[in-house]
Amino acid sequence: MASLRLGVIGIEHLHLFEMVDQLAATGFETVCHVGQGSLEELYRNWRGNSEPRTPADIIGDDSLDLVVLAGVPSTRAATAVAAMQAGRHVLVAKPAVTSADDLALIDRTARSTGRRWWVFFSERLSNRAITKAVELVGAGAIGDLVSISGWAPHSLQPTSRPDWFFNPMLSGGILVDLAAHQGDQLLALAGPGITEVASATVRNAASPTCPQFQDIGRMSLRHTTSSGRVVLSDHHVDWLSPSGLGTWGDVRLNLVGAAGTIEVRSNIDVTGIDGSEHLILVDGDGARRIDCTATDVDWAARLSADIASGSDSLMSHEHAVSACELTLRAQAVADGSYSSGG
Repeated sequence: MASLRLGVIGIEHLHLFEMVDQLAATGFETVCHVGQGSLEELYRNWRGNSEPRTPADIIGDDSLDLVVLAGVPSTRAATAVAAMQAGRHVLVAKPAVTSADDLALIDRTARSTGRRWWVFFSERLSNRAITKAVELVGAGAIGDLVSISGWAPHSLQPTSRPDWFFNPMLSGGILVDLAAHQGDQLLALAGPGITEVASATVRNAASPTCPQFQDIGRMSLRHTTSSGRVVLSDHHVDWLSPSGLGTWGDVRLNLVGAAGTIEVRSNIDVTGIDGSEHLILVDGDGARRIDCTATDVDWAARLSADIASGSDSLMSHEHAVSACELTLRAQAVADGSYSSGG
């Protein structure tokens, strides 16, 4: 089978490099790109066979199987719509969309064109411990899932951030951005259903020079599955990780089931065991660490198979839309109580 071919539009975040690296390892040919600034230069030097082009040239290239988007977040929806209308499948870095109207347009376009629109939820797709936790919950290891608690602090490193990053009109706000992962994990763990935003809040706690910037956010969700079970889900995100941590964030996921619990420490076990991707399972037989090293990080292979065969193994369209929709609603609720300092 001939190699699948991809083009890149927008090089505004390092997630783009992770996305392309995994796709290239799966056999994708990196054909062309458009971007600007230091990250574009880094990408061009890394993917020396990638030809610089204009967005219109990339969107109109019928030889491309996939367009990968990592531009300014507020521009990603319009580019995705144009690409799908031209016959391209789309993989987009989170946040994939920054407004409810844009999400509705993406949904309609994907359905009418038959093109796929995937979101790269890296905290789940690229982390073996979270992937394994989803697998264990699906296999009934802790009984019926009752509640989820997500904790996702991040390191700000403000001098490395572009201007758009500090403007919620361009970035989408902290819940749309960082909590995109949390919405994805809720749906991957609990399954499809109806999600109510019980409460949500954001504020600027420690960034006085950027009063619009949101550096902390929380959302509390009540998810009713298609079978009628209720899963309570609480999530905290921030840009306040201390510099001494040794990694970009102490991301944690705690799951309570009717017959056990799971704790995931994605990046670091603070003052504990070295390394990343820690998973602790507690059930009726005791407490134990689960080795996740054999768990595949295979999202790119599944995406490739979905393009080739029309299958739906990476994520359903409904999953991607629902994960984005619930964080857009949470952000809207939180913006009504926004606090700049204090």
